[in-house]
Amino acid sequence: MHRQRARRSAPAHHRLIPLLLGWMVTLEAQAATPIQAELSGPFHEVVQEEVSVSGTVVVGVAAAGALSGPATLAGLIMPTSAGQICLTVLSRDGVYYSRNSYNVPEGSPTEGDILVQLPFEGTRRRELLAGYAEGELAVLATPGACDAATTTYLVAGGPTEVKAVDILINSFGANTVYYRTAEGFEADCTEFTEGRRTSFDYRCEIPAAALGSGRQALTIERERYGRPLGQVAIELQLRTGS
Repeated sequence: MHRQRARRSAPAHHRLIPLLLGWMVTLEAQAATPIQAELSGPFHEVVQEEVSVSGTVVVGVAAAGALSGPATLAGLIMPTSAGQICLTVLSRDGVYYSRNSYNVPEGSPTEGDILVQLPFEGTRRRELLAGYAEGELAVLATPGACDAATTTYLVAGGPTEVKAVDILINSFGANTVYYRTAEGFEADCTEFTEGRRTSFDYRCEIPAAALGSGRQALTIERERYGRPLGQVAIELQLRTGS
């Protein structure tokens, strides 16, 4: 008579491996899925033909391909560790302007940067915004309240990997604009030569490889016929691993 051999249970650490793998996959999915921010108060926007020139040099910061009406309407995604985000949207022709504050929902992770998506459903100018092509709309996202002074900009983008960052500049009469990274990488910015340039007139396109990820320092330099017009030091907050 053959005795039935007792089935040996798998070692405890072997049983833990599938659980750990499942837990890691869940964490990765949560990290990749942006949290929906909530609009704070009523949606503020203005459409006007006569507009005053912006008083800031840096007018827009976003991933390449995200500076358009359709990208904004789809809901921009950005990294942040702040509980509040201010989003300013300004068209190059100066006709459209909006500035709104968003709250990151309570209970969101508080350690490190998380991805947050800002819905733009409150606009009543969807048709107008949809007509702004790439490079015709500036978006500027900053951590904290809209009345807080800061030179830190959240790099807004879409659901895909950030391959380059565009910075839209109001040159204030400069005929040479360039940028310098913290590592010393320099390159010229490109002037817009067609269409109205009421709000901004230069674009600095920076490869992601020249920036890295996380928080990165950057300097914008402007000159008029070789005479410096002053530099602007800013900090970009990029997605980790972008």
